[in-house]
Amino acid sequence: MTDPKHTPFGTVVIAGGTHGNERTGVALVQHWQQNPAEIRGTTFATRTLLSNPDAIRRNIRFVDRDLNRSFLPHHLEDGAAKAYEIRRAREITVWMAAEQEKRRTFAIDLHTSTACMGTTLITNSDPFNLAIALAAQKELEGARVYSFADSDRINSCLRAAAHGGLGIEIGPIPQGVLRHDILEKTRTAVACVLAVLERFNRGELEPPDPQGPLYRHDRHVAFPETSPEAPPVFIHRALEGRDYLPLHPGQPIFADLAGRIWHFDGPEVRYPVFINEAAYYNENIAFSMTRKIPLASLDIF
Repeated sequence: MTDPKHTPFGTVVIAGGTHGNERTGVALVQHWQQNPAEIRGTTFATRTLLSNPDAIRRNIRFVDRDLNRSFLPHHLEDGAAKAYEIRRAREITVWMAAEQEKRRTFAIDLHTSTACMGTTLITNSDPFNLAIALAAQKELEGARVYSFADSDRINSCLRAAAHGGLGIEIGPIPQGVLRHDILEKTRTAVACVLAVLERFNRGELEPPDPQGPLYRHDRHVAFPETSPEAPPVFIHRALEGRDYLPLHPGQPIFADLAGRIWHFDGPEVRYPVFINEAAYYNENIAFSMTRKIPLASLDIF
């Protein structure tokens, strides 16, 4: 990919444990700290990061607040903030800044999901991030690119502390659990992204296919409001496990034990993701909606 504004990335940061109970990234970062040759680059220096040490030790998602929602400027500039993750976000930002004094940084943040997300590459709308994600997608069987428009949600994550980056999300796997297959899928995805970054740095990355498929974030969907005395509402079995599959108006999405069913009211087909993600229950998010679009529709290349 040749562009007059193209600047190679001099440092690649691989982060695990941004959510402390997502053990896959923690285990891989610990492995690579002992075996750095496995992730060594020829056109960049590779650094590893255990993002949230206190949460990792306690095997919980976070201590005080989600670290991946803590990198907005007003969080970092709040000197009175007592939340552990705000202080940790500041430390990571300072550490990243030291790496950035002489070269651009790219962050690969490793995550897992209880939802059936397969191999998902999460990115913002930066053209180079999208090009790198789409190039990796082509080489990872079944992988998908989940893209966000510029927003506080995407700008508050750890990757915002670097010049570029993407998240690798693999699922399903329970929280706090290690599984051999998920470790290997994540390891393969990281190796693929590193190889793409090498090509990018050398100016050898082909321009992305304008028809390359993206799943563009649309909105979060909350569980229906009910009275405290009502039976709990849950994901309908017809939707469970159907991440990235088309959801048509009129299809069932929620049910309760009294037999009530809620249907998707459209008006157009959408592609749900993070369906019944355990980590999102505390945010009352049942799933997220996306639109499946070609890269060209973003009109950024």
